[in-house]
Amino acid sequence: MKSQYDKKKTARILAIYDQIIRGEIVNKQKWAEEQKVTDKTIQRHLQEIEAYLQELYPESEVAYDRKRQGHRLYREGSMALSDHDIFAVAKVLLDARAFSENEMEEILDHLLRLSYNRKAIEVAIGNERQFYQPVKHGQDLIERIWFFSQSVQKQQVLDVQYQKQDGTVKAYKINPLGLMFNEYYFYVIAEINGKENPVSLVFRLDRFINYAFCEGDQRFTIDYGNRFKEGEFREQIQFMYTGELTTIRFRFFGPSLEAVLDRLPTAKVEKNEDGVTTLSARVYGEGVKKWLLSQGDWVEVISPPSYRKEMVEMIERMRGKYGEE
Repeated sequence: MKSQYDKKKTARILAIYDQIIRGEIVNKQKWAEEQKVTDKTIQRHLQEIEAYLQELYPESEVAYDRKRQGHRLYREGSMALSDHDIFAVAKVLLDARAFSENEMEEILDHLLRLSYNRKAIEVAIGNERQFYQPVKHGQDLIERIWFFSQSVQKQQVLDVQYQKQDGTVKAYKINPLGLMFNEYYFYVIAEINGKENPVSLVFRLDRFINYAFCEGDQRFTIDYGNRFKEGEFREQIQFMYTGELTTIRFRFFGPSLEAVLDRLPTAKVEKNEDGVTTLSARVYGEGVKKWLLSQGDWVEVISPPSYRKEMVEMIERMRGKYGEE
């Protein structure tokens, strides 16, 4: 059995390790005074911790920080995240609002443990963290994200039950092709298994009621040239509505052409005259309608004629809702 001395030593090393791994400063003299041991004892513990960490991460080092007057973990190369990196990632996560409160707290805690200056980042994001409001579905997503990501990579056929927007639940057998994030939500892009001419469908991740591998570990195959390309799909889709892939032309009268090009990555400027820019973009038609309408009188659709007609009809229906003034 371990002696009382050994137990205290083990507990002390683990406590120092925990402080080091969280990016905090270890004050050797303070530890020695509190534990009633010598500075040399704490120094040996730090060396043992450094040796252990270097087996896992050869480029790491536990060394003295003169500015902060204590020992801390220095991480170099691929394992390093700077405080600037951590702060930027935390801001994006908080603004995305995609994760439940519990998952967000867990993710932020893990990130902050990697920080050299945890308190400064906690202060910087403190207000947003305190008043964080996730989207309303209330689902934990991290496990689902990993499950569907692995299913995509391994090309595993899935049995799923999916709740539609109107609340009805339908069962599907799907071939998951990709996983994407867009406007607060994660989405699974999939085809219905067994269809001769399959069409890519968009499922919101949080609306899966049940999901599991098909019996017998069924797999689907897709030629490399025909594989789903998330990057290309993202350039062509707006608000995760698919519809028909088409090329539209439109005039833009607004102040920020850059915002248009950011929203529609496939857009190309055809000409710019007297402050009016004519553009073309290859996009999925249904989703981009919502964006075009959101631009008000800054946008005029030119072609295709059928698409322009649909836009006019939608605007007339909108006008009708306000009655005669």
